[in-house]
Amino acid sequence: MAIKNKIQLGSLLLILISFTFVTMLINREGNIGLFWHLYIIPVFIAALTYDFWGGLVVGSFSGLSILFWLHRLKFIFTPEHLFPPQHQEKLLEIALGITLFAVMGIALGHLSGKRKAQQKMLEGLSIHDRLTGLFNYGYFLDHLQTEQKRALRYNTPLSVVMIDVDYFKRFNDTFGHEMGNEVLKRVTKVINSRIRNVDIAARYGGEEFVLILPNATKEQAFTVAERIRLAVEKESFKGNSSQPLAHVTISGGIASYPSQAENVEQLVYRADQALYMAKETGRNQICLYEE
Repeated sequence: MAIKNKIQLGSLLLILISFTFVTMLINREGNIGLFWHLYIIPVFIAALTYDFWGGLVVGSFSGLSILFWLHRLKFIFTPEHLFPPQHQEKLLEIALGITLFAVMGIALGHLSGKRKAQQKMLEGLSIHDRLTGLFNYGYFLDHLQTEQKRALRYNTPLSVVMIDVDYFKRFNDTFGHEMGNEVLKRVTKVINSRIRNVDIAARYGGEEFVLILPNATKEQAFTVAERIRLAVEKESFKGNSSQPLAHVTISGGIASYPSQAENVEQLVYRADQALYMAKETGRNQICLYEE
């Protein structure tokens, strides 16, 4: 966000500088006919940076600037200059130029907006899991590194929760992969509704999920994970003829930094160890990492 704000501020300065340059040039030469085309420069910059509305506003302002100079330099707004045949061609050129600025600003802004939307969509696909919409494994690792550095800098806790759907293969074999996908989507919905805005939920792989809980102790992380576990346990899924309603449960493991891990790799490994303990000792439970 900070980088985006800097780009927009820099573009605004370029727009103002280019406007000032063209204005000074016209004022010094006293001839708009040679330099009015240069007003396209701020239009182009605005359209690329601010999309449709930027192109429209600056394009319209460029057109108004031309009218100002026509009046200031008394090119067509005095009776003796308005109608002579020798000026009609120039008048048409200026009118077309004013229209061109507004239309070009709108067109460039529209194209820039579409390009940015496509770029944003591609970026979203690169960091999100297509089935669940959660962040993917790569984004999880990158963000965990960032959060670990922040926790170290401000001396705050950081917890990781590993979650696994119990007996998921058996569920798929019984009810089909379509229903298995529905389970993953519903579990995702439960997770998203029970974490904070600052928390990160990602699909770790297969039927495994992982949560990054900044500024949360292992006890606070346990409260969140237990809330998710109980909510998933209450969910009902449409089964088959022999079992109309189906249910799933989840197991979870928790580890915290810096009390239980010295780095990111150790933090993830120990959360996974805690998850393994939860599954080995009965499933449908949340376990804290223990030495």
